[in-house]
Amino acid sequence: MSSDEARRRVEYQAVGGALARLDAKNPQAAQLIAGLANVIIEEAERSSRFAGALTGVLDTLRPVGLEADSAADAVPTAAPRKRESTPKKRAARQPGAFDPFVVYREDGEQGLAARLGQLSVDQLRDIIAEQELDTRKETGRKRKPEVLVTWILDRVKASENKGSVFR
Repeated sequence: MSSDEARRRVEYQAVGGALARLDAKNPQAAQLIAGLANVIIEEAERSSRFAGALTGVLDTLRPVGLEADSAADAVPTAAPRKRESTPKKRAARQPGAFDPFVVYREDGEQGLAARLGQLSVDQLRDIIAEQELDTRKETGRKRKPEVLVTWILDRVKASENKGSVFR
């Protein structure tokens, strides 16, 4: 028996011991891991492509500078696929120009409408995002500032008048 075979047997026995210790603490987890290991082993025996993919994973996990230990570790694998580019994150929204609830309480509906009418679409969306007025993402498709102003006014009025039926 070569030293490489002896080392592998010791590693396999260590895995079995670790599984036995886990079984004493959490039998379900031990059964799950044993079942997963059996499925992986069976599939690796059946498919050389799967076995190659496993060794490819090991190659990516192996620290740089360490070479393959044996010919079995050096199974050629397909080149890893390039990751698809992730969508670019949008820039975080700016803080709203003002708090529409405060303006509504101080100046009423007309005052709020006048202040909102002076803002751009992005500034209106900043207010919506900051005040969390659009939990259903309804305003993302709205392009006209007048529509967004009306939408904000409706939400602020509804929120401020909530419960007024009991007064």
